[in-house]
Amino acid sequence: MSQARAKVKVSSAESMAKALAVLGERVARAVESSRFDGDVPDDHRGTYLPHDLIVRDARLTPVELQDVTLNSADFPPSLYSWAERVGLSDRELSVILLAASPALDPRFEHFFIVLNNESETRGPSITTTLRLIGADPSDPRNRALFDLDSRLSALGILQVRRENQPFPSRTLHVSERVVRYLLGDAHFAPEVARYLTRVSAPDVSLALLPTEPALPPMTNFGEAPDLIPVVRSHPGSGALSRVVGELTAQEGEILLLDGALLPKDSDERRSCVAAAFAEATLAGIPLLIDDRAVSAEKAAEDVTSSHRFHVPTMVLTAGKVVLADIRCAIVELPSAPERFRSQWWTALGAEAPPRGLKDLLQRLEPEQIRARIERGELPFHQMRASGSFARQTQPEFLLDDVILPARVRAELDHLLDRVRLRPTVIDEWGMRPGGLRGRGITALLAGESGTGKTMAAEALAGELGTPLFHVNLASVVDKYIGETEKNLERVFSEAENLDGVLLFDEADAVFGKRSDVSDARDRYANLEVAYLLQRIEAFDGLAILTTNLRSNLDPAFARRLDAILDFPPPDATLRAAIWRACLEEAGANVSDDELNSLATLNFAGGAIRSSSVSAAFMAANMGESVSYLHAVRGARREWMKLGLLAFPLESVMETALPPTKTRG
Repeated sequence: MSQARAKVKVSSAESMAKALAVLGERVARAVESSRFDGDVPDDHRGTYLPHDLIVRDARLTPVELQDVTLNSADFPPSLYSWAERVGLSDRELSVILLAASPALDPRFEHFFIVLNNESETRGPSITTTLRLIGADPSDPRNRALFDLDSRLSALGILQVRRENQPFPSRTLHVSERVVRYLLGDAHFAPEVARYLTRVSAPDVSLALLPTEPALPPMTNFGEAPDLIPVVRSHPGSGALSRVVGELTAQEGEILLLDGALLPKDSDERRSCVAAAFAEATLAGIPLLIDDRAVSAEKAAEDVTSSHRFHVPTMVLTAGKVVLADIRCAIVELPSAPERFRSQWWTALGAEAPPRGLKDLLQRLEPEQIRARIERGELPFHQMRASGSFARQTQPEFLLDDVILPARVRAELDHLLDRVRLRPTVIDEWGMRPGGLRGRGITALLAGESGTGKTMAAEALAGELGTPLFHVNLASVVDKYIGETEKNLERVFSEAENLDGVLLFDEADAVFGKRSDVSDARDRYANLEVAYLLQRIEAFDGLAILTTNLRSNLDPAFARRLDAILDFPPPDATLRAAIWRACLEEAGANVSDDELNSLATLNFAGGAIRSSSVSAAFMAANMGESVSYLHAVRGARREWMKLGLLAFPLESVMETALPPTKTRG
């Protein structure tokens, strides 16, 4: 670019007015040079504009110039420095100004109708643009300025329209966002504003992050990327802070695009990504796309879109994402050692890590730790979306909330210790499981319905501070060959990416015994079981399976379990305790003797819970607290629902409750 630079300070609006005046003079001279006697008369104005009117309008702002070629001194200082950052020449900057001129000044719409010699055009044609910037339209090098892969197009700021017309007749345009940028507006475009953030510093300093492996290099503005740099982030790697820290140390600032917030529709997503690249170009800083919380398909779409733009870009994905047949340079960042992760908590304002990191299954990122410290929980958009195959929930229970026999509670505590002490036993002592097994733990909870298996699984997740992925077996199992394995792989991967607890309720539906092969259907069903057995061995988290019929499980699967816990039906003492816990404050007036009476009913915990809820509704209808009689009536409803006969507390029912209150 020309290095001449005026030292007088002027505003963007004043500089832009001067640049438009220069353009107007050049338009006027171009019109004069093409004028002939006997041209279109004034009475045809509106369809064909007369040249003298165009010349007059173009010179409404008087300017004394010997040379009407735009140079660096004619542009606003901020625009000139921006062009230097992104590598644009004076000629390319003039093209942008010409394309924006109809939106900056309505007179130019009329000018281009005449210069293009077409009444339907509203912007400069390629030929008109080249003439106005003093370039020969017949020179292929000049025409290449407007190719799809040219610097102006690939930076996301120039649009070439009327593609069905011959190349010289196509018109040039810029978005309203570019126009406002030329006028000094630094706000993001509305369609992408909620997804973009300017970032100038990481959550934790580079001194608290691993330095290996090295991040893949990015291209510069205007350079076509051969390979898009992709960073695979495993939980607890500090990947976002690492990338932000290294990029801002070089660039001072970057743009962060949150891929988890982008629209699900592919076309809308591509449009938003394109707008984000345009914003990165206008800001003159790199773009970082955070796709750690999106599916592999969406991450692949974003990486593919990145190849269109000549903007320095890096993409973050989850550690298990596979990008097949996409040109990218992948670096995998494993979980940071505990000595780093423990310092993140104190660096972000916590007094100490909660119970020490060895007590937590979930390996949090610095930004998640900050959110937990500030708001007490992870922001919704940082949680993985598990789709229709698994319901992700935040646990509401701890083990102390589950009433179980002492032996079962001791086994659950031991299972918890196995998960918590993995860093010591597996990583430090090197006592890894054999074969292809991962670092994960697999446990089977067996027992009759309602004995507390699912609640115990949720309580384990609560103790470990991690989400619970409750697998929807009905949606996972697919009638089409190979689809069940794909669905389960997605569930396993998502749970691993967030260190979640994976719960298969009624697991015998999927992990059942393999049958003798009598037809092709049996063969593929057995292949599904074989795949599941292999995949659960390689799983890197805590997998919990529940079943009412332990004998139905495949023996080969049982050998792969780390723990098998039998949940017996509760005895009378436990049933009384469960009744007290379920009735809570609403049933505070129920005496111990009455609880012992209710405990004579041979109910499992789930049935007691249902009975208590029925009693609570009856009491609420009467405007009263829950009494013993309400509880008995609720228990009788549950007894009948279970198809049992001869309700043992029928004699209590003879003590009539007040008439049922009806609501008009």
